[in-house]
Amino acid sequence: MEDVFAQEEGDTINDTQLGVSNLVIVHSTGVYSHSVSWCQCPGAEKAHHLDLMKARLFPASLTRPRSAFTFDVLDNFLIDALECKTSAMSFYQKLRRFTNNAFPDKIPDRYRELMRVSHIWRDLVNRKRFGFGHDTERSPGPGDLALYCPACPQPGINLPTSWRYDYEEWLVMRRYVVDGNFTAQHMKMKIPEDNVSLADGKGYMVTEGPYQAHIHDSVEEREASSSRLIIFLKKSTCSNHRAVNATNIQRSNLRATGVGATACARHGCFVPHAVVDFQKGERHMNMDYSICNAVKYTPEPIGSTLIIYDVACQWSIHLAEWVDQSYHLSLPEGTKILPAVGKFHLSAHKLQCFPRFSLNFMTGAGHIDGEILETLWAPFNKISPTARSMSLAHRKEVLDDHMRDSNWKKLSLLKKYCHALQGISDTQGPYEELTRSLDLDDVQEWKKAAEKVAQDRGELLDIYQLKMDKAPSMAEIRLRLTENELSANGRTGSVAWLIEGINIENSQAPLDNPELCLEEADISNMEDPEEEDILDFDGNIDSPAEVTEIWMPSWAASGHIMDDVVLALRQEELELRKGQANDCLEKLRQALGDRSVVFREKIHSNKSVHHQGTRSKKELQTITLSINRHARGYSRARAAMLRLGADSDTVAVYQPLKPQDLVVSKEVTEENRHGQGSDKLAWFWRINNTEDSQKNLWMNECKFYCDLFFIK
Repeated sequence: MEDVFAQEEGDTINDTQLGVSNLVIVHSTGVYSHSVSWCQCPGAEKAHHLDLMKARLFPASLTRPRSAFTFDVLDNFLIDALECKTSAMSFYQKLRRFTNNAFPDKIPDRYRELMRVSHIWRDLVNRKRFGFGHDTERSPGPGDLALYCPACPQPGINLPTSWRYDYEEWLVMRRYVVDGNFTAQHMKMKIPEDNVSLADGKGYMVTEGPYQAHIHDSVEEREASSSRLIIFLKKSTCSNHRAVNATNIQRSNLRATGVGATACARHGCFVPHAVVDFQKGERHMNMDYSICNAVKYTPEPIGSTLIIYDVACQWSIHLAEWVDQSYHLSLPEGTKILPAVGKFHLSAHKLQCFPRFSLNFMTGAGHIDGEILETLWAPFNKISPTARSMSLAHRKEVLDDHMRDSNWKKLSLLKKYCHALQGISDTQGPYEELTRSLDLDDVQEWKKAAEKVAQDRGELLDIYQLKMDKAPSMAEIRLRLTENELSANGRTGSVAWLIEGINIENSQAPLDNPELCLEEADISNMEDPEEEDILDFDGNIDSPAEVTEIWMPSWAASGHIMDDVVLALRQEELELRKGQANDCLEKLRQALGDRSVVFREKIHSNKSVHHQGTRSKKELQTITLSINRHARGYSRARAAMLRLGADSDTVAVYQPLKPQDLVVSKEVTEENRHGQGSDKLAWFWRINNTEDSQKNLWMNECKFYCDLFFIK
């Protein structure tokens, strides 16, 4: 092999006259050298490169080819690049080691030829796959060599001709997510004249000429107007987002500091002809071009378009103005842009952005987080170092190829459909239970308000902002807790005796463990009693008062007293225990609401833990002890009902309390957090509430807020 490769640089005159030449053939198993005898028959093809093509060999040049690549090795290289992110250099080095692992440097270097041939091969394969392989009359237009999402609404493709009348507007609304990637940089070319493009603007990257004209005109226009210049350079009015405040960052050695893309928010497919380069930072002029191209991609305008962008609160302010004043930006007539912020990024915004830009309050947004483009950048970043030093055209076509492959892998959507069905099954039941537990007039009023807000939007969205003018003071909470603990003394007869026993039982709990904290409250172990747990009337005479068990019908074993004697008492106690459980649950709901408010207004509002006063902590501790007391009271009432032989319907209503049911309501403390779409309220929030709770303004606000979450 070494001797053969030593002679491959040229052919002798005799070999040329005889039609014999030495050819280096690169295959998927190695690099080989062969003597090739060209056909000399009369009428034979004079173009040797066509003879090689017929033999499934792609020549490295058209005139006097001396190197060729098999179709198989070119396909392998493209798949390796897509799946393993292999560079051309690494791939060819692998082939050289396949050929001669001991001395790979002895193998001819065909790296540059591989770069050139794979560039052409990629373009030919794409044209063939998209129907342009044999069509010489029509050339591909912008985005014609790109796949798009098969499930997103596209008139003329996956929608019937009568779609405007068959479907509601929110159902066919386009949902796009926009984001930038600062890893996909590109260095300035040393020799720009060597840039040769085969598919400029035919895939996902925009056409270079019109885009550069838009950037040039936008910069001149904004610099010409002092008022626009102030807007352009103004810091973010929301949080200090890097995407807004870093708009003027530039590096002298880079032609592009990153890319910006638009993708469908539900399935994560890149939109064709909507990926742009950043010249400096993530400027609005860049993203405006991407978004306008994405909105215009469908052959027929649809109407409403949901745009999910990390800084939508800032970007949407001047969008209409910039589109009207630009020669290169346009939107279809009647297009309505609905700006929103992804759920993960929304938590970094100011609280005022939550009701106006949260996906939870967008009709038709569905169960999406608006962050799917972040997941697409992860594999994309693996090829960025390789593409960084490519020529402009080669880089764009490589990026197009990887985005095309990403969309191809999204064609199977069955898993998402099954996940959506499961989500409906999980949330429909709790929503219906919550609705039944609320006042129907309030529910109707909330639905009308939500419909009006969805129509008009703007400042009306502030109804979703939790309204809390002032948190209850320590004196107010103590007064209500005192009023709720008044006993029913003065009653006569068996009922009064039973009530007195229950009150004594409740009074024993703080004596037993007055410092019990919420995390230590053992409320989940009070289940059906065993035989040895039944009260022994003779064994606890000398027990301390705080642990002495009260002689109640629920503790009496049937063998000690005649059943016909205690039957009426057991029935009366069962009814009283139900009332006790209802009272404890109502007080528990109110205490949890108070605890959430204190966390929001007095704990989370303090930026430093050093400024969280002792009074707030004392107030929180008092409420926590109240939650513990009501939770244990409910558990004692439920255990008594089980001992009294409560029927299955009663047991189904009064479920066991679990520690996770007693957490602070995050709908109040962190309403702009990530992951609200799958939240479910604890069971005791969804049963019928007492009249007192309906009159409590704090509780009414919380119910309104939670119900609207389920509505959306």
